[in-house]
Amino acid sequence: MICPRCKSSMIEFRRSYHKQRKWKCPQCGRVRMQQQKQKK
Repeated sequence: MICPRCKSSMIEFRRSYHKQRKWKCPQCGRVRMQQQKQKK
């Protein structure tokens, strides 16, 4: 995943939270959850 703030690659946390993967940017420290895709 690419960081929306500084455009560098984010690091994935080991465990998932609420069936979502958690990502952290090593440069700016931004943390975000990867949203699940909606099933049609």
